[in-house]
Amino acid sequence: MTLVQFLDVVRRRWLTIAIAVVVGVATAYGATQLQTPEYQSEAGVFVSVSGSDSISDLSQGNNFSAARVKSYAALATTPEVLRAAATAAGLHGPAAAIGGTVGVTTDPDTVIISITATATDANRAAAVANAVAAELIDKVATVERRTGSAIVHLSVIEKAMPAGSPFTPRVPVNIALGLLGGLAIGLAGALLREVLDTRLRSTEVLHRLIDTSVLGEFPIDDSVRDHPLLDATNRYTPRAEAFRQLRTQLTFTNLEGSSQSLVVTSARPGEGKSTTAVNLAMTLAQNGGRVLLVDADLRRPKIGDYLGLESRVGLTTVLARQVALEDAIQTIGDTNPLAVLASGRVPPNPSELLGSQHMAELVRELERRYDYVIVDAPPALPVTDPAILGAICSGVLLVVSMNGHVRRADVQAAHERMQRIGARVLGVVLNKTTLQRKERSYYHYEASAPLSESPRRVGRVRARRTSSTPSSSSASPTTTPISEETR
Repeated sequence: MTLVQFLDVVRRRWLTIAIAVVVGVATAYGATQLQTPEYQSEAGVFVSVSGSDSISDLSQGNNFSAARVKSYAALATTPEVLRAAATAAGLHGPAAAIGGTVGVTTDPDTVIISITATATDANRAAAVANAVAAELIDKVATVERRTGSAIVHLSVIEKAMPAGSPFTPRVPVNIALGLLGGLAIGLAGALLREVLDTRLRSTEVLHRLIDTSVLGEFPIDDSVRDHPLLDATNRYTPRAEAFRQLRTQLTFTNLEGSSQSLVVTSARPGEGKSTTAVNLAMTLAQNGGRVLLVDADLRRPKIGDYLGLESRVGLTTVLARQVALEDAIQTIGDTNPLAVLASGRVPPNPSELLGSQHMAELVRELERRYDYVIVDAPPALPVTDPAILGAICSGVLLVVSMNGHVRRADVQAAHERMQRIGARVLGVVLNKTTLQRKERSYYHYEASAPLSESPRRVGRVRARRTSSTPSSSSASPTTTPISEETR
């Protein structure tokens, strides 16, 4: 996995990571609150050697005291010293009662013995540390006198004082550990979910599944649910520009330059195939081509509802020879009109009707009349209708939803089904893709309506025209300058 792929997983699985981090921090904070606070105090004991002031004697004395420091440190934790220190500190019980709370450390470069004591009370910790230091001094003095004259002297150079804050628990450290642990678990969980996730969410995975070109990408747009079709209000959105790019891409798939009959389908319902078919047909018609939109989804027809047309007369009535083709075709739009052949009445045998010889002859007739025939077909996996239509028409457009609606195996199965019957899959149209930040404008050239279509400007021009009355027919026309606000 590359760094870009890893960051993409983090971006898509950020909620899982955030939950793990919050749980880790909350767990660490809760565990910290349940711990009993402990205080630590430290006393320092200096080891010195008495002798002459000559340099050789001082050097020998220092070496002697340094050699003795480790022995004295071990002597400080003996039961006899600890028992006497516990009694002096006002504690009762065996020496092991404070043995686990007393620590003795030494520095190889010094002759200082550090005695630390830990307790749940700050005053008790300081009392134990001072008591152990005092008992150690007495014990060393007793032991050294037994071996002769005492040349080693121990003295307290740092008295233990009650600590102002607990030694444990360390809240910042515990929270930091909880955060790091939660982050590690969250990243591991996100990567595991990514490995086990069978839904299609990225273009890289799609290219590994099927070897087909991507002809168009339609970004996620919250306004599509209320306004699924392109009109004058949204013709300059990234979605509208994506359909124009798809229109351009289709011209490169038609190398012969003849008319094209395109089947628009998807693997599963709900991927946006019908809205893609309608918007593609409208975009092709706006370019001046002769375009016919056919609703061949004879189980759940939607073209009539989208365009507000009569659906009881259409494809099925033409195939049943109840209505002539010219009478069944409806037209929408004045400039660059779009011809529409609705579904007609829902038949009991859609697959047999679409696979009939009359349907193949009808497609050939439509290809002679129109430059583009856009056929909205049912999903490829639930029914066999798209495979039948794909064998009749000149190409298939497979609409794939990239928001996790469809599984990878479904897309692969739909593509293989089309290839198995000999249909020509022209390419894949990605729907509901994530709109990247750089794609929100055309090379930092923000999409907006032309100046001539600005509603504010049009209103002002109409108001001026209504209020203006020329004095005579011979008066010369005047030119009204455009203000900066209008510009």
